[in-house]
Amino acid sequence: MLTTFNDKIRAKELRNLRLLNLFSSVFVTLLGFIFEFSYHDGYILTTGLIVSMILTSNYFLSFYSNWYRRNFVNLSFTSIFILHFWAVYVAYVREFQVELLLPVAISTFTFSLVFDKYYKSLFFIFVITTLMMALMIVSHQWKPPYAIAIVTLYSGAFLAEEILKRKGEYQSEISKQEHRYLSLVENMNDGLIYIDTENKITFVNDRFCRLTSYSSEEIVGRSVDSLIPGVKNVQETAEMFERLVAGHYIRTEVHLQKKDGSYSWIQVAGSPYYADDSSRTGSMIVATDITGLKNVEELLKKREEGYRTFIDQSAVGIWRAEYRRPIPIDLPVKEQVELLLDTGIISECNDFMATMYGYSSSDDLVGRRIRDFYYVENNFDEEKTKELMNHFVMNNYKISNAESKELDKNGGVRFMLNNNIGIVEEGCLTRTWGVQTDITDRKRTEKELVETNQELDTFFYKASHDLKGPLASVMGIVNLARLENTDPLNEKYFTMIETSVKRLDRTLLDLIELARTRKGTSKISLINVRTLVEEILHSLRHLQDFGRINFEVKIDNQIELKADKVLVLSVFQNLIHNAINYCNHQSPWVRIKVEKEKTGVHLEISDNGDGIPAAIKDKVFEMFYRGHPDSSGSGLGLFIVKNALEKMEGTISFESELGKGTVFSVHIPNTVQH
Repeated sequence: MLTTFNDKIRAKELRNLRLLNLFSSVFVTLLGFIFEFSYHDGYILTTGLIVSMILTSNYFLSFYSNWYRRNFVNLSFTSIFILHFWAVYVAYVREFQVELLLPVAISTFTFSLVFDKYYKSLFFIFVITTLMMALMIVSHQWKPPYAIAIVTLYSGAFLAEEILKRKGEYQSEISKQEHRYLSLVENMNDGLIYIDTENKITFVNDRFCRLTSYSSEEIVGRSVDSLIPGVKNVQETAEMFERLVAGHYIRTEVHLQKKDGSYSWIQVAGSPYYADDSSRTGSMIVATDITGLKNVEELLKKREEGYRTFIDQSAVGIWRAEYRRPIPIDLPVKEQVELLLDTGIISECNDFMATMYGYSSSDDLVGRRIRDFYYVENNFDEEKTKELMNHFVMNNYKISNAESKELDKNGGVRFMLNNNIGIVEEGCLTRTWGVQTDITDRKRTEKELVETNQELDTFFYKASHDLKGPLASVMGIVNLARLENTDPLNEKYFTMIETSVKRLDRTLLDLIELARTRKGTSKISLINVRTLVEEILHSLRHLQDFGRINFEVKIDNQIELKADKVLVLSVFQNLIHNAINYCNHQSPWVRIKVEKEKTGVHLEISDNGDGIPAAIKDKVFEMFYRGHPDSSGSGLGLFIVKNALEKMEGTISFESELGKGTVFSVHIPNTVQH
């Protein structure tokens, strides 16, 4: 169906030349008989019939002989010469009568336009005109008025030149346009097929050949139905081509098999094709390779399936919220929070999230406002909700492990752990993705644990405090017994009882101090560190060998610490007490050094005792652990220090070398009150 401009010109030229031969044959025959009846000139009729036979044979043989068809143009040109030789002969026989000479001249000029080249047209006019003029002169039929006709005929050659030149320019311009069109067709990214009304492929471009791995010679001439066995969706494709042949517009996708056996996805769009006279001459099919697109779609489909499976099977609640209209991120935070709560709608969530709220499926949650989920019993709850949203906005639309208090289907309170991220597009918040974990049971357990710990601490404190009374009574009885005792052996027993009671009393004091630090109920105050250390040293003067110890205290008088005084006192007192107890009693010394830091204070307490063995370094902070069985301590000192520092978010470490002593390093930060 798709032919080049030159092919069309040749096809029309062939048709016109056939008609010219046929028309000329009929016209010559009629003229022959006219002359025969008018002048009874048998030679004119005979020669006319011969010319007519030549022209008629040209017409018929052009349909049946390939050689004739290939050379039909030149044969027709030759026949035109023969026809005009006969016309000149007729004019000669009739002594160049004006009524014959004028038609011959007109015919010569007219037929000169049939030739495709100007030189052929000029040669034709020159030969016929010269022959006619020569015959006039030889036969003494020349008349001066004939010169005008001869000159006019020669001038017609130049007119024919202009006409053929314009014709050539027109054909050249159309040929250029056709070349651009063909270049576009051949270089387009889509395959192009033309089929005729008999369903035969008449043209394919190079792109379609590359799509199928077939050459154009292997495709052109085949029925378009022959492509159907090479597709996977045979029935659909067959129905599509039937609709195309019936003159309908079609669009579909086919899985086409290439020549090498591989398959590619082709999008096919077909439409009827009409000639200039609006008659349907076939159909045009545009084939686009969408294999890459299909592969991407398949990959996206697999990822979506994985994404859906992940969401549906997750043991956490996953949701997506859309906003009735995008929220500009340049709005004030307070206004953004209100829009988040009021315009945010749950548009997607998994079933697990629905079960967390007491619903049967995700459909029960989709479409609900975000505000509807938050538990607001009083102003405090509302402020906590807005505080959470504020943090979300100000943290670049992200929150991690943030707790929220929400309502379930039955109005019960649920505690959720949230991890949310907002999607910002073109300066607006458009949607939010969230992951929720129900921590209601954990919060309940934590609450129960806190209450239990508080009860234990209270019992711990009261029991330890109440035991001090009986111990004091025991010590009073021992002292009374000593007054009445005269036996040295009994004195020894009394001393042993006294030692045990003092050890138990010390343990009770440590337990009371531990209970106090665990409660952490003391108020934050500004502490002068040097004054605190001096008070501690004064309170420990009763310890054995205290007077023999060389204390080296390096603390600036201006160093102050903002913290819980009870906890700070526990840290300093226990570390100093340990240093006194475990220093070298032959030449004892203890060094206490405090330096001010940007965020708090740094404490170092050193002694020159026996040191801590490497094997027990990891156990010294454990509850009731004593590094030596002969130790007089309760095993609670360092445990109390560790608990107090944890309360204050401080740190402790130590370095120890056997036989040379131990250095404890402590960092205590200033307490920041919110």
